[in-house]
Amino acid sequence: MPEDLPITEDTAPAAPQPAHAESPQLSVGTESFENAKEHDPMLDVHPPHHAASTWRDFLIHIATIVIGLLIAVGLEQTVELLHHRHQRHQLQEDLRNEAEHNLQIIDRDLKVQDLEPWFEQAIHAASAPGRSKIQVSLPPAPCLPGSVGTAQYRYFAPSQAVWTTAKEGGLVVLLPVEQSRMQARLAHNYDLLSAARDVVFSGCQAIVAMRLRLAQPAATRGAQELWTMTPEQAERLAATAADTKIAIQGLLFRLRWSKVYEEGIVNGETAADVKMMTVDQERFEDPPPEGDPQKP
Repeated sequence: MPEDLPITEDTAPAAPQPAHAESPQLSVGTESFENAKEHDPMLDVHPPHHAASTWRDFLIHIATIVIGLLIAVGLEQTVELLHHRHQRHQLQEDLRNEAEHNLQIIDRDLKVQDLEPWFEQAIHAASAPGRSKIQVSLPPAPCLPGSVGTAQYRYFAPSQAVWTTAKEGGLVVLLPVEQSRMQARLAHNYDLLSAARDVVFSGCQAIVAMRLRLAQPAATRGAQELWTMTPEQAERLAATAADTKIAIQGLLFRLRWSKVYEEGIVNGETAADVKMMTVDQERFEDPPPEGDPQKP
């Protein structure tokens, strides 16, 4: 009988496992599933069902894109058109309101014509035969320091604020060509009016300075003032009065011209240029004095 072999740890029989023993759990798969679930995207992107494999599918795809772009551009242009139309109507209304206001100013400025008799009287009085001393009596000069005219007939420049703002803001392109041309003509005429006003201002300031040196203040307000002058000073007074009178007539001419354009703007006219080229410009000039041989 063979000898019994020693029982070692390697050869020892495995201990029987109880029937209720739990089998080891596989956690790798579960953790991978949970991680994948946490990283799922928020939006579910559906790929196209099939690629454009034919020219027909390709053209349909391109046409869809083009139509969408055309609709978007069309909507944008429509909104822009409505916005520009509103801006044009607002600008036209502002220009009309400014023209109505300027007509009131022009009617008041035209009363500057009542200042002309003083200058005419000064021309004749200062043109007396040469003597060592010339004394003439004149009413108070219709000139105020720093202004054109008197407190009763003071010149006030018409406004160009709306047109100037429209040019600086690039809104002039919104107006019809005829209206833009008429406004540009009016603006040019106002530039000439401003130049005429400066000439009148210079003449009036020169007369104010000569009055301070050569005229004796009247005892009562508004009474005749006695001017004592040398022949050279009298000649200067006559020349300055003549130049200022001519400048006032130029100022009145430009005011009457501007009035026609402003009336055209208020009335919605668009052919003011044709009207101004065919109008009798004598209506813009001062009427000739009584006894003038040129008077019809």
